[in-house]
Amino acid sequence: MPALGDPPNYSTPRTLGLALSSVLGSLAHFVLGALDYEHVSRYLGLAVMLLAGLLLVYGILTLIRYAEALTSMHDPHARTPMYNTPHETLTYRLGLGLNGLAAVSALAWAVGGELPLGHLAAGALNVYSAYLAWQTRPLAEPGEGA
Repeated sequence: MPALGDPPNYSTPRTLGLALSSVLGSLAHFVLGALDYEHVSRYLGLAVMLLAGLLLVYGILTLIRYAEALTSMHDPHARTPMYNTPHETLTYRLGLGLNGLAAVSALAWAVGGELPLGHLAAGALNVYSAYLAWQTRPLAEPGEGA
């Protein structure tokens, strides 16, 4: 649990950056997938578009959680817990997983598609999002267990 007075994990600029970069990365995969769909395997295209949809939902839900954390910091009777929630660990794991898969798929599209620079740029954005997800991981206090 964070020290007394520390802001909730969800209210940090890292969480806002994670949400926005995940949304932008998913939209980039949608656009590039639509433009480059015929040059790559049909099944890879459908899988990447499904992954982009999941990444879009993840980014929007993370953005909503960021807004909830900001408003709860000023609410004397907050109705949403902001510390030690199961969502903290789940958000970080999903962010790493979805953005990591999207970066790998962008590399596959860059090799087989007609727009390699666009796919590499989208993959770089996913790598940055995965880095931000790693930075938002909850850290255990020295006295707590694993």
